[in-house]
Amino acid sequence: MKFKSDSRFFKELKNSEFNSYSGIILVIIAVSVFMAFRSRNFITANNVLNILRQISVYGILACGMAFTMMTGGIDLTVGAVAGVSGAISALLITKTGAGLVPAVAASLAAGAFMGWISGFIIAKSNIPPFIMTLGMQITLRGVCYLVCDGKPIGNLPDSFTFLGLGSVFGIPVPIYFMILTFIIVGIILSKTSFGRSVYATGGNYQAAFHSGINAKRVLLLSYVISGICAALAGIILAARNASAQPTAGNTFETEAIAACAMGGVSFSGGKGAVPGIFFGALLMGIINNAMNLMYISSYWQQVVKGAIIIGAVLYSIYNSRTNK
Repeated sequence: MKFKSDSRFFKELKNSEFNSYSGIILVIIAVSVFMAFRSRNFITANNVLNILRQISVYGILACGMAFTMMTGGIDLTVGAVAGVSGAISALLITKTGAGLVPAVAASLAAGAFMGWISGFIIAKSNIPPFIMTLGMQITLRGVCYLVCDGKPIGNLPDSFTFLGLGSVFGIPVPIYFMILTFIIVGIILSKTSFGRSVYATGGNYQAAFHSGINAKRVLLLSYVISGICAALAGIILAARNASAQPTAGNTFETEAIAACAMGGVSFSGGKGAVPGIFFGALLMGIINNAMNLMYISSYWQQVVKGAIIIGAVLYSIYNSRTNK
């Protein structure tokens, strides 16, 4: 029985899904060991919780981004959707007196609608997702400034800021939202027919279509899910900042793409796993935290992040070829 168990374990280690993010686990271990010797503060419980809190927004965005990338597309609107959704929730609470639940529900619905617009046009017109979402990103950036009237929306109630600044049992609330999002996305992708359709559509669109899968519906729903995840991230971001900023979410799409790419989500579609996405987001958080602890200039931090994204893409391409 032990031999069979061990065989099953090694078989699991060799599967392509694990191989897609096995390298990043080694990198996380290596960086963590280095930082443990470099800084005493790195391995403290407070710092670990701080890293997880910092990646909560990126992690949620990456979960939504994964759906669009797995279908062979990309969603450059996630940062802008996050900004608009956070602004809508803040505006409803401060200007109309809406309660927390209605404001959050309206923001999530707005995120779903913004994702629906991108998904509908992509599915119906076959416009390249990069072009469509780039145009939507620019449009929604303008919408965010309009909703905020060009200035931050502050004076948010404690019930709202608790979503970003509060803690339950000593663990920051944003971490709970991130974990819940990863669990739900993991269930959708691994346990539902829609999840299997996402992989099939990204792997071979025409084959999926001819096998009876409504590929256009899969594309549409993938962007809707991305919009909902982005809206949730935007709400948490506004709550964490105690205000909705017109520039909120700027460049966040690059963090989400990097987390997915490093986590083994293929740019050509059809491949990716939730654990890998989490490890990708975690590595980004660890690197950001490590550079801050080492007092590395913010300019050099951008250089490092860019190099990481390039390396992640190259690794993804190499891994896709070797696993064929």
